[in-house]
Amino acid sequence: MDMRRGRAVGSIKISVEVLVKIAETAAAEIEGVALDGQRLATIGAKSGFLGAVRVRLSGETASLRIEIVVLEGFNAVAVSESVQKSVKSAIQNMTGYTVTKVDVVVAGIRLKEKED
Repeated sequence: MDMRRGRAVGSIKISVEVLVKIAETAAAEIEGVALDGQRLATIGAKSGFLGAVRVRLSGETASLRIEIVVLEGFNAVAVSESVQKSVKSAIQNMTGYTVTKVDVVVAGIRLKEKED
């Protein structure tokens, strides 16, 4: 927040949509996370409709739930832990919100396509 002589100039609000985009981008950078284009891959109509990331705000804290699809050959637990760390770090560094938790749900495994 911009401060002048100890007084706040105004308020700053960050939309949930921005937090979702930060989380999606941070998760997509992790090796082993399946993508559809530049977005996180989703499984089923429910996930596709609502999106892979859900954010709950409470004051200056945020908690997140992210559904990912892991690529075949990668350790799902290791990928999930990397997603947790990446998302938490990105949101805290870019927004100043304290991230209380990042729940990761492995919604599926994307199998390698067979080569003919």
